[in-house]
Amino acid sequence: MGPLHLPNLCFVLSDLAVSPLLPSLFALTAGFYFAVCQVGYFVHLQFHLSSTFVSYYTTIGVWLLGGLLGLFVRVKRLEFWMVAAGLGAYYAQGLVLRQHPYDLRWLPVYLLFVFATAVYSGYFFRRARAAFPSAKSLFFHENNGFLLGCFVALIELLLKGQVSQQVLPALGAVGHLAMLALLHAGWPGRNAPVVAHTSGSTDAP
Repeated sequence: MGPLHLPNLCFVLSDLAVSPLLPSLFALTAGFYFAVCQVGYFVHLQFHLSSTFVSYYTTIGVWLLGGLLGLFVRVKRLEFWMVAAGLGAYYAQGLVLRQHPYDLRWLPVYLLFVFATAVYSGYFFRRARAAFPSAKSLFFHENNGFLLGCFVALIELLLKGQVSQQVLPALGAVGHLAMLALLHAGWPGRNAPVVAHTSGSTDAP
């Protein structure tokens, strides 16, 4: 992209920052990020640690527990740090499992990493609720992103192998944080919980 196109790009980003579609994109990218992380965790579990159904259900249960904890985090403006911590946990578990293949003594460590990544899912739903007219609308857009993420992750796994599981979570996190940055830039003073500073922008129940 040449220098002459940069002003046009700035106008596009400016329009997007105030677009009513932005909350939907924020939820869509969140669902995508959650999906590719979950698929990646399951792939690492199967290829490096355990392929039993007990391990799968335990991983799902720990993810749900992490999301549940995230619902009770009331501190504002933690989105970036939670995504960064969750992404770091994701890549750390991959490194640990590759160094200790099929050693079930590392299963608790793996589950701890899963828990760390999952905390943001609950925090996201609590903080993003006020940006939507209803919880149903929020879940609709997040679920669409989740389904898209599962589809992309599985297709990439078939085409590229495990390499794709090293790339997709980072891409999902970057895309989601980009939507978050646009929300901060374009929605000052509104009721969206990720950006609001006024007393009327309380956490969603």
